[in-house]
Amino acid sequence: MKKLLTAALFLFSVLVVGYAQVASVAQEAQEYREAIGQDPHRTAGTFYVYDGADLPATTPAPKGYKPFYISHFARHGARYCTSEYDTFYGWMKKASEAGALSDGGKEFFSRYEPFYEKVRLRKGNLTALGKEQHRQIARRLYSRFPAVFKGPTRIEAFSTESPRVIMSMWSCLSRLDELDSDAEVFADASARYASWLQPPLPSNPYFIKGRFEADGETLSAHAAWFEDRVPWKNIAKRFFSSENVLREVLGVTPLRFIEILHAVVTGTYCLDEDRGSFDDVFSEEELFQIWKGLSARYFLSVARYGGSKGLAADYGAYVLEEMIASADEDIYSGDTRLRLRFSHDSSIAPLIVFMDLDGAGKVAGSFDETLSIFPSYRLPMASSVQLVLFRKKGGKMLVKVLLNEREATLPFPAADGPYYLWDDFKAYYAPRIAASRSKIESAL
Repeated sequence: MKKLLTAALFLFSVLVVGYAQVASVAQEAQEYREAIGQDPHRTAGTFYVYDGADLPATTPAPKGYKPFYISHFARHGARYCTSEYDTFYGWMKKASEAGALSDGGKEFFSRYEPFYEKVRLRKGNLTALGKEQHRQIARRLYSRFPAVFKGPTRIEAFSTESPRVIMSMWSCLSRLDELDSDAEVFADASARYASWLQPPLPSNPYFIKGRFEADGETLSAHAAWFEDRVPWKNIAKRFFSSENVLREVLGVTPLRFIEILHAVVTGTYCLDEDRGSFDDVFSEEELFQIWKGLSARYFLSVARYGGSKGLAADYGAYVLEEMIASADEDIYSGDTRLRLRFSHDSSIAPLIVFMDLDGAGKVAGSFDETLSIFPSYRLPMASSVQLVLFRKKGGKMLVKVLLNEREATLPFPAADGPYYLWDDFKAYYAPRIAASRSKIESAL
């Protein structure tokens, strides 16, 4: 009888745990569905443009604490597409010359050609909307943390050599200069900062070719998963006489075709003109399914997928190590109050994953699970990670982390709400930084 009771209790516990896990996954899936339902533009993924209009109020600091230092790492703002315009134009032109365009494809090409002429020489350039994003982020920094700007304020800013990133830095600094008349600014743009500012750059001394991607087996499995879930055949036949045109005439995979077309369509929301001009290409459900397929693919290049040999997330260790070291140095000297960094999504995403902000560092066991752990719309244009430090006389320093200007949770106990002890912050990440560095450097 006792054995039967024990077995029954064990089975009950297994069922409860299993139900809880299923319920948790279902809840997370519901969260990204609701997020996209609230703003369908989130299906643009990393092309999503957020304006900060619905940011919640920040939690007041514990009694006696005031902000005194900000460490900021940001992606460039909204931009023109890079190679996608040219690639798609080349495909349409080739299909047209081969007589493989459908009537719908001919009509679309007639619209795309004049659009292409307006954008083709602006590849990757920051748009006016992108500049304004960083100007508004600067304004919110100034209004949210006025104590940091009290009195003469030294600001140090660093950028990659990319023109769109430099212009993002300039937009932010110019606004801060307007707001804070006694600000002293030092700014630089150089590849010499690649180890912590742009890890995927080949000039990074710790760069390992091919290690910013998942292994081939995982990528092949994702391609099959994508083809099974995304209605690419129906979409292809809107443009071409047959879905076979993709492989037989253009020599491209369905995933590659949809990826480029998605960028051309959703990338218009980054522009100053022609926004939404290709909204008739996808239905809402198609766009949702495409987002799922592309978001999972993006996850493989920046986050932790079970069994994958990619090291992208480990490169976040170099970014955070520099942020911590610089913060300690600036705090000790008392000179610099703001340290601003401007880079790309391929640099800030590993930082978010490495820090495990809002659970982004979890290891995904399936492509569907990636959508809940780190949906691609969490890396919008002008996304940022901000470490804001607080102190009071006789008290230990606190840090609050903002992800896209919203208070984020960290994977260890907080001191008070979204506030964490700075000493705890450093103690938690120090061994993890060392482990990731060792992992990368032993593979060089």
